Amino acid sequence: MVKEILVSQRIYPLEVIYATAYIYLDRCYVFLDRGEGDKVSVRLKAKPECDRKAFQAIIGEFENELVNQAFRRKVAQRTQEVREAIVHRALFSSLPEAASLTLEDEGDYLDDPLGIAVPWEDKFGKEKGK
Repeated sequence: MVKEILVSQRIYPLEVIYATAYIYLDRCYVFLDRGEGDKVSVRLKAKPECDRKAFQAIIGEFENELVNQAFRRKVAQRTQEVREAIVHRALFSSLPEAASLTLEDEGDYLDDPLGIAVPWEDKFGKEKGK
């Protein structure tokens, strides 16, 4: 038993088709090929242990999964910035020195415990004896 489904890339990007095909690799054989125009040919072939009724169910589930994967992709695109911000925040807060850095503890620019903020004139100015 073989079923060919032509999938439009205008509706379902190639990434969505791949994700859907991957889900069904354990239930049937999946073959992808270029179709006419913007179409992708998806051929589903029943495995030996699969009967006709089960294969018809797989075909219907495959078509539903295309919609599911397309929706998941849309949600992922819309929430990408929020997810990245959460990950950045989580990684930043896990750094040991991040715990000591707060907005209240900015330090004072006049504090110079190493003595390196000496004005240039004081350090290399003209000698007083000349």
